[in-house]
Amino acid sequence: MLVLNHDDVEREISGFLQRNIPISVESVGESFDKRIKRERDPRLSDETLAFHQFVATLQPLSDISSMDLMRKFCEDLHAKANEKLIGTFKGNLQEKHVVTNSTDIPISIYTPVNTNKDKLVIYFHGGGWTSGSRRTHQTIVNLLADATKTIWISVEYRLGPEHKYPIWLDDSCDVTQHIIENKESYGVDQTAKIGVAGDSAGAHISASICQTMKNIDFQILIYGSYDFTFVAPSLKEFTEPQYFSSPPMLDWILKNAFDDGVDMNDPRISVFLNKSPEKLPPTLFIVAELDPFRDDSYAYKKILDKAGVKNKLVLIKGVVHAFFGLPGIYPKACAEAVDAVREFMASIS
Repeated sequence: MLVLNHDDVEREISGFLQRNIPISVESVGESFDKRIKRERDPRLSDETLAFHQFVATLQPLSDISSMDLMRKFCEDLHAKANEKLIGTFKGNLQEKHVVTNSTDIPISIYTPVNTNKDKLVIYFHGGGWTSGSRRTHQTIVNLLADATKTIWISVEYRLGPEHKYPIWLDDSCDVTQHIIENKESYGVDQTAKIGVAGDSAGAHISASICQTMKNIDFQILIYGSYDFTFVAPSLKEFTEPQYFSSPPMLDWILKNAFDDGVDMNDPRISVFLNKSPEKLPPTLFIVAELDPFRDDSYAYKKILDKAGVKNKLVLIKGVVHAFFGLPGIYPKACAEAVDAVREFMASIS
């Protein structure tokens, strides 16, 4: 775990924000350094401040418009943050491909020691539908598999902008359907419960799958975006780069994940607009307190409450978007989240 020096953090946050966040520094004003120090949110946990300090040590992005550089930044971030945890999975890790009508989709199958055969979880990584991979999220998925004693399968769906919506969603649906139809070949009983899970973009994918597919028994949604009308108050509350997000970053991601002219009111995109929420499976929401998408989870919970769907929301305080994939920097926050997943899955029968 990193040793936190608050004075160093204040200096390094400024450099990190100017180098790595897609926002015009000039638009912030001449007193950028002073403003960051003055306006630093007191709710930020020590782990989040250590995260800022860590990111400042990475190779800065020289061209934010380059998808290749953005993906490399994402890969480097996760690899270096989780370096001491990579390769610690004590179970069996198997790689294979699911053949669909349009492509071959790589998957990673995490089978822990003393596996329970009554459940299986399909995991979709975050990264704004444009970056991230099974590799970036390998550490958190193996922790989830170990904690729940359940088989978890991580999916390498195709990414925008090369493969924009609905391709990344169709890939995810195809893999899910294949696993449902062949669950015994993945090491579980024929009667096993099948769940979907994901963080950020992966949470959105999971929620969308549950809108359109049958035979999904539970969903685990980790700080996803579920309403693309973008009216949530938290979107306006957390616009500063200290929250590791910004409106320009969101605009850039959406441009690369969706084609112009796509109907964002389609329930497969804005899952809030599903007309039959009562048919949705039991749901666990894991929410980052200081996240632009925080209020989406609260609003979605209200929809499920009204529809009579069993659900639970767990708020992780002091953390920002993306914390869940970084247990090497967020050991306490990730442990809290993983424990919530374990308890939720134990309630599914």
